[in-house]
Amino acid sequence: MPHSRLVVQLIKCKKLVSYAYGQSLQSHYIQRLAIGCGPPALLLFQFEPVYTCGLRRSSSVITSTDVDRLRSLGADFHETDRGGLLTFHGPGQLVAYPVLPLQHPQLRLALRTYISHLEQTLVDTCGEILDHTRIYSGIDNGKSVSYAGAWVDNQRKVAFMGIRYSRGITSHGVSVNCSINMNWFDHIVPCGFDRRQITSLTDEIPDRKIMTVEQVIPIFIKHFQKIFHVELIENDCDYKQ
Repeated sequence: MPHSRLVVQLIKCKKLVSYAYGQSLQSHYIQRLAIGCGPPALLLFQFEPVYTCGLRRSSSVITSTDVDRLRSLGADFHETDRGGLLTFHGPGQLVAYPVLPLQHPQLRLALRTYISHLEQTLVDTCGEILDHTRIYSGIDNGKSVSYAGAWVDNQRKVAFMGIRYSRGITSHGVSVNCSINMNWFDHIVPCGFDRRQITSLTDEIPDRKIMTVEQVIPIFIKHFQKIFHVELIENDCDYKQ
């Protein structure tokens, strides 16, 4: 019997991986999808400490001296082809890359709708963990695209977006600060915001209960499936870099 929903392969990287590996894995699934040799995919990561800069690098004022300074902290640095400004990824942060063909007959999503769906996934995920009354959509703020994501009390950003859309296929995606060490953000202007405007789920739970990536993943998956109306089927990652 054919699936009523688009089947999306779910790939969970069960250990910390380098950012370079994550990009290589993403490219692998994009290429497979582009030539019709593989299904759409949702890739889930925790990265080793890394600072990344998107296409709006000039707005972040990143010089070679800045890059050397950040690397001296024990993190890697990568330029990317996603949207967005300078940010940090590391242990305790869930990163999700949907590799989706938006015009597939079982999706038929405009790019704006895709972005809205992604943001709603973040809002619903964080809302289930904290309290739906505390979580706000960045797009609803009516401000710049940098605000897209999930905000706690409409003041502190806990989940972020930085996507790419090329030749009908999405890449890059979203991140959620679960139990990440927030000190890493002290060394940059994350996504163009004051450091006080960045938070984590753990920091927002009243009793400071640790909210791990492993705890957040099933909640994220549940809302992603519901909002995108897809069927996620987990598969082992057989990619060798």
